[in-house]
Amino acid sequence: MASTYKTEGKTRLVNYFSQHPDTQYTVDELHAALSEAYPDVYQNQGKGCGKSSLYRQLSLLLEEGTVRKFRDATQAAYVYQYVACGACSHHFHLKCLNCGKLEHLDCVLSDQLLSHIRTDHNFIIDRGRSILYGLCAACHTNESTPVSLPLCPCEHKHT
Repeated sequence: MASTYKTEGKTRLVNYFSQHPDTQYTVDELHAALSEAYPDVYQNQGKGCGKSSLYRQLSLLLEEGTVRKFRDATQAAYVYQYVACGACSHHFHLKCLNCGKLEHLDCVLSDQLLSHIRTDHNFIIDRGRSILYGLCAACHTNESTPVSLPLCPCEHKHT
């Protein structure tokens, strides 16, 4: 059962997430970002919001469905993201390995891919928890992008 308990910290956290709907954060990244955004609360000589409080707030937001928790393969850590669209469980996500931006892939072709995998491979994908990693348009067209991606991580040619 979702909690309706409201605190200033929880409200501040939801507001911060809603301003950054395409970003996923580890707890450390989120705490650092909140410390910068609200220094009076998060850096107040031990009187501010600690990580344990942040974990409690995130648990409540997860329970309510306000944020989602993903296992991020690139960081080997859990990340949290605001559910801005309200339908994250109905589409894939694209995550840029360079800038970290997360895009929602709400496309008819992804439905066709899901159907093919289910029919031809007898496998059901949880599309809301499925993230495809690569480079966003801004990063792959930027010549100074430090990320170089092989087409296949094993570096073998596949046919």
